[in-house]
Amino acid sequence: MIMITNLTKKYKENIALNQISFHIKEKENIAIVGESGSGKSTIGNILLGFEALTGGDILYEGRSIHIFGKKEWKEYRKNVQIVFQDAQNSLNPRMKVKDIIAEPLKNFTNLNKKERDLKVKETLALVDLSEKDGEKYPYDFSTGQQKRINIARAIICHPQLVVMDEGTSGLDPEIKNNMIKLIKKLQKDQGITFMMITHDMRVAEKLASHVIVLKEGKIIENINNFKSINQFKSDYAHELINAVPKFKYKVLGGVK
Repeated sequence: MIMITNLTKKYKENIALNQISFHIKEKENIAIVGESGSGKSTIGNILLGFEALTGGDILYEGRSIHIFGKKEWKEYRKNVQIVFQDAQNSLNPRMKVKDIIAEPLKNFTNLNKKERDLKVKETLALVDLSEKDGEKYPYDFSTGQQKRINIARAIICHPQLVVMDEGTSGLDPEIKNNMIKLIKKLQKDQGITFMMITHDMRVAEKLASHVIVLKEGKIIENINNFKSINQFKSDYAHELINAVPKFKYKVLGGVK
């Protein structure tokens, strides 16, 4: 689906990404893991068109996104969505939840209001929210519920890829486990590829079939067919594993 080749990003003299290459396949969950400043969020920003790359290329379905015309960019943005880290501030406090979730339908489809309303209702159910929740405002919800609203907005147009920037950060253990279960369910039932940008190696372990470990803008580990943290060979990867308290993932029996 997406091929990233020799991706490089510089900010003046600082090299944020140094010739990063990897492939994002359809219907897989990929995790980009690293500490703050490793360059993982920069990959997401470039992939989504929020920042320009300095070198390298990104191919979507075999075509460079940097030669896309207006029509191609619109289709790409429909198929590549994001769930921002700051759940609350990425939702307009003056809009009802149902209108927030419906925004992509207005931007990318020709559905009429009745059809959009039905789609919003169906999508709310997918993220375990009710039709009544659609009549409320973002401030009526907890952080975990606000993240679900963001996910609903991201998936309503059936994208191929959803980038989740620290999608489970700031959540208590029970809510985090529930969020992991939701992402796994959406990936399985809706066929969506999720790219998790995270510092939390245990989240990657629970969710990802492909894990990339970044340090100072370079790939330290790139593991396809990921099944266990025992596959990691670098000291850095094991430092990230040990940085996460294991007890967090034993609450309520963990994730099945």
